[in-house]
Amino acid sequence: MSMKRVFFLSSQPLFGQGLISLLSNEKRFDIVGCESDMEQAIRDIKALRPDVVIVDNADPACEAMPAVMRLLREGMGTKIIGLNLKNNTLCIYQGEERVVKDVDDLVNAMEQDTP
Repeated sequence: MSMKRVFFLSSQPLFGQGLISLLSNEKRFDIVGCESDMEQAIRDIKALRPDVVIVDNADPACEAMPAVMRLLREGMGTKIIGLNLKNNTLCIYQGEERVVKDVDDLVNAMEQDTP
């Protein structure tokens, strides 16, 4: 099993540092970056090409959704996980984009099984 390269994005330094601390004993992961500035994070992610990007979903200052959308549009094959420590939830964002012509397109997308 190869190591997964992981990058953290949050405007809260304790978010990234806490996750780094929690994952430091996991030999399956190589932490390649942690950034609080979205623009710098996008540049770093493009350069470092991590396997996983963890975004602080509970951080309004981080502007997580614009960052997620930009990363998905780049199509780098990076798994993006939104983590919300306030309510202990995570979202795995999929990099699929479709043109919506009518409500049936939306219904089909909702009914489709995710890979």
